[in-house]
Amino acid sequence: MQNLRDKLLKAGLVTEKQAKEAARDQKGAAPKQHRQREEQFSAEERQRREAFAAREAELAEERRKEAAKVAEARMQSERARRLRQLVETHRVQEAGEVTFHYVRRSGKIGRLDVSLEMQKRLEQGAAAVVEDPGSPDCAVVLADAAKRIYEVDPRAIRFWFGPEKPIGFSDAGE
Repeated sequence: MQNLRDKLLKAGLVTEKQAKEAARDQKGAAPKQHRQREEQFSAEERQRREAFAAREAELAEERRKEAAKVAEARMQSERARRLRQLVETHRVQEAGEVTFHYVRRSGKIGRLDVSLEMQKRLEQGAAAVVEDPGSPDCAVVLADAAKRIYEVDPRAIRFWFGPEKPIGFSDAGE
C-alpha cells in the first residue's frame, strides 16, 4: 500500500527534495500543534477548576453562615430558657396597693402593682423589675437573682437601681 507521498513522487508532481522538506515540516509541526492543543486544554481545565474552587468557597461560606445562625438561635433559646427558669424560681409575688412604673424594651411605660415594702426595695436597689420570657408582663425579683439574670442577659432587666449604674433611668432605649 502506497501513501500519498509515494503516489505524488511516482506521478512526478513533486520532487524527492520537496517530499523530504514536507515530511520535515510535518514532523516539526506535529509536536508544536500537540503542545498548543495541550496548553489550550490545560488552560480550559484550569479555568474549570478555578470556577469550581470559587463555587466551593461560596458554598462553604454559606454553610458556615447557616451554622452560625443555627448556633446563635440555639444560644438565644438556651438564654431564654435560663431566664425563664431564673424568673420563675425567684419571682416575688405580692398583692400590691402601689403602682410602680418602669420602661419596657419597646420604650413604653409599664406598670406593676407592688406593696409599699417592695416599692422601697425597688427604689433602694434590693429588688429589680425583669422581663419574664414566659409572659408578656414583667416580674419583680430580689437583687441576688437580678445579678444572675444580668449575667445571662443584661437587656432582660428593665429597672434596677444596682451597684454599677441604675438600669431603667437613662438607658431606656438600649
